[in-house]
Amino acid sequence: MKKEELTALGLSEEQAGKVMELHKAEQDAAANELSEAKAQLTAAEKNAAELTEKVKAFDGVDVEALKKSVSDWEKKYNADIAAAKVDSAISLALTRAGAKDVDLAKHLIDSSLVKLDGDKVSGLSEQIERARSEKAFMFGGDNKPVATVSTGAGGTAETMANDSRIRQAMGLAVNE
Repeated sequence: MKKEELTALGLSEEQAGKVMELHKAEQDAAANELSEAKAQLTAAEKNAAELTEKVKAFDGVDVEALKKSVSDWEKKYNADIAAAKVDSAISLALTRAGAKDVDLAKHLIDSSLVKLDGDKVSGLSEQIERARSEKAFMFGGDNKPVATVSTGAGGTAETMANDSRIRQAMGLAVNE
C-alpha cells in the first residue's frame, strides 16, 4: 500500500502518513517474527541432523544384550574377587601353619569348601590339620597348631602388620 492510494481514497495527508507508519510497524514486527522463526527452524534442523548422526552410531545395537553383557561381567568380577579373597585366606593360613611351600600346599586344600563370611573364614582349619597330619613333610618341623584364620583384629604387632597388608591385598577393611 502506498500513501498516494490512501489520499486517493479521501484520507488527508496527515491521516495517510499515520496509517503508513502503523503499516510499517506491523510489517517490521512480522519481519522480525519471520526472522526469529527462520532462526529457530535452522537451529532445529541442525539439532535434528546431529541427533540423527548420533542415533546412527547406535543403529543395530541391542540394548538388552548390552545390559546382559554388563551383568555377566559384573558377576564374573564379583566371583573373581571372591576367589582371590579365598585364595589369599588359604595362603595366609598355610603360611601361619608353617607350610614349607605354600603353592604346593594349596593343592591339598579344597577351596570350594572354604567360605568367607565377612571377616570370618570357615572350612579351612580342618583341611589344614588334615593336610598337616597326612603330609607332615610339607610343613615345618615345629608342628605349630593351626591358628584360627580370622580377618579380624588381634595378635602380635608383627602378625597385625602382616594381617593389615594381607587384608589390604584382599580388599578388606584394615584394622589398626
